[in-house]
Amino acid sequence: MRFFGTHIQGNALYRGAHDLPLRALPPILRWHGLCVYHPDSSSVSCCNPEVAMSIRLPPLESLRYFEAAARHLSFTLAAGELCVSQSAVSQKMIQLEARLGYKLFERRTRRLILTENGAALYPVVHAALSDIRDTLSEIASNSTMRKLTVYCLPSFASRWLMPRLEDFHNKHPDIDLHLVTELTEPNFHNEIVDIGICHGTGNQPAMEQRLLFRDYIYPVASPALLRAHPLHRPRDLSDTVLIHDSLPHAKLSTSWQRWLAARGVRDVDYSNGYSFNQVDLIVQAAIDGRGVALGRHVLVADEVQSGRLAPLFDDYEADDGVYLVCLKKLAERPQIAAFSAWVQAQADEFTAAMGVEQMLPAARPDRENDTAVAAPIPMPVPTSSAG
Repeated sequence: MRFFGTHIQGNALYRGAHDLPLRALPPILRWHGLCVYHPDSSSVSCCNPEVAMSIRLPPLESLRYFEAAARHLSFTLAAGELCVSQSAVSQKMIQLEARLGYKLFERRTRRLILTENGAALYPVVHAALSDIRDTLSEIASNSTMRKLTVYCLPSFASRWLMPRLEDFHNKHPDIDLHLVTELTEPNFHNEIVDIGICHGTGNQPAMEQRLLFRDYIYPVASPALLRAHPLHRPRDLSDTVLIHDSLPHAKLSTSWQRWLAARGVRDVDYSNGYSFNQVDLIVQAAIDGRGVALGRHVLVADEVQSGRLAPLFDDYEADDGVYLVCLKKLAERPQIAAFSAWVQAQADEFTAAMGVEQMLPAARPDRENDTAVAAPIPMPVPTSSAG
């Protein structure tokens, strides 16, 4: 028999789960009111409410999954909110029902219905989780030093965000900002990330997603290389060296193979040249005249504006936008609201002074007869002291 709870043996107090035959069950358990033996069913039940609660309370994660599935009456919608797969939610509910010993959902064709037990449990779990979230939010908001964890990709952090963070610290010295940089975007529901700057969006109803600016991809090279090897059209790339991103399938990466194929260029050997796994190295190699690189505007705008790099071919390919992302329920938290307002102001300033349509007229939607450019157009230096 499997006995869960508390029992006393000799002078020792044991807590946990123990395998005991019925004949070995200490009689003192009945005296202390902890457990009752039912001869008709050969079972033991706990009478102590505290012990009973410790036995029956499922893991918090299971209750979170149940609350989302019951609120949406859909495993698919719950999975979207929790940023997991539909099968993960389904499996979690099967495990929870097995642990509780009764069904929570009736699974019918194309719909989900709460059972009587599920309907009774849902409002209690919903209220409890709401209370936990509200209390944690209040504690975080009242902290003297308010911690804020921000996510973005490593290349975006080094080339765009980091040069501006001093301005944020000067304006918000009471916020303790922690920057997390990973190639994989976090699960905002399960990880300790308050807000992120992400490329592209997904269908996540629980997320606030605000566009900061659009991004573009275009070839760049040093003016010195262009003077030595004039490049007038994409097929001219066969006469120069290409600089590659060695992680072509990662976020913010670029691929010469895809870029050339999209333009029908087949006589350029895209396998030649240098390969680097960091944007800083790719940009520096291009500045040094080692070859031609595919640049993202948000990552090479400073170099294009300063004249260290020049865009080629009047060819500016629109790519995913850059978005500010956080959970809707956290958007009004003071430190998140402060960072959101600050980064939006920085993005607006960047777009006004260094946006691709301002710096590179060939990218303007209304452009009709502008002549091709092989060097950057001088622009005024941004007024931001943070950049």
